[in-house]
Amino acid sequence: MSVVFYSFGALHGDAFLVSSENTSILIDGGMPGTYGEIKRKIKDIKVDAVFITHVDQDHIGGIVKLIADDDLDLSNCTFYMNHPDLMVFDDSNLVAYHHGDTLKDFIEKRNLKIKSVSIDNSLTIGDFSVDILSPTEDDVTELHKNWDASRVMSDGQLSYIERQYNNGDIINRSSIAKLVKCNNTSILLLADSYSNIVVSQLNTRGYNSDTPIVVDLVKLSHHGSKHNTSKELLSIISCSNYYISTNGSKYGHPDVETIFLLQEKAKKNNSIYNIFLNYNIGGTIKSKCGIDLPNLNFIHKKDVNLPI
Repeated sequence: MSVVFYSFGALHGDAFLVSSENTSILIDGGMPGTYGEIKRKIKDIKVDAVFITHVDQDHIGGIVKLIADDDLDLSNCTFYMNHPDLMVFDDSNLVAYHHGDTLKDFIEKRNLKIKSVSIDNSLTIGDFSVDILSPTEDDVTELHKNWDASRVMSDGQLSYIERQYNNGDIINRSSIAKLVKCNNTSILLLADSYSNIVVSQLNTRGYNSDTPIVVDLVKLSHHGSKHNTSKELLSIISCSNYYISTNGSKYGHPDVETIFLLQEKAKKNNSIYNIFLNYNIGGTIKSKCGIDLPNLNFIHKKDVNLPI
């Protein structure tokens, strides 16, 4: 038996399926166009939970289509997210209320379950235990307070701009980061979370550079952005497998600073780290870095099998 981590083609976004023999958890839905691949993957399985880590378009686009799809049986699925009052993205990059329906309305109309989560939550979902590492309760509160700052009117229709006006990028800071375990297999899923918040939570659980947390796979935060991965965070993680979800895109992810941190750590540990990618951009990353990366093995692979 194994735990399978599967990364969908989400362009510059995130969309993953983590599954065991009996349980499947969908994390984010990528861009709206990602949904076709998601549906093909899950149409014949039972999805037990959906995590919407935060409400950026490149994470929630496919989820909106998932909820609106009456062909799928989601009656036994619980949705976890921290701001439900959204509906669909339109061509003007607005997250809009169409016909008065919000994402929450759609979820409730289908009699689906929705819950908020923060670091106080530890969940059991079928074969998996889920330990929430981000966001803090304060960040969830700030997310809700900032929401009104993004209200706009477009052609008489109430809408939200794609990204909020806020202090400190609260959307990413309030991302749902989590440690997912099944028997002896652990996956650290960092969404677009801030490294200092995750470090603080791991510290409270007794992990530090002398006693690092041992995991089988790390989904790096924010597509390998230099702003979301720190040397301190990597120092308290013991892992040789890392996943970066991006097609490279106009944002240029992953940043070379993140790749250099991984190379430095792998070299220090006299190890080879596998850097899994859902797009074939390993050559581009190496070229962009401009130096040899002898301790990093770039692998284009959507599914990673982790023995239980």
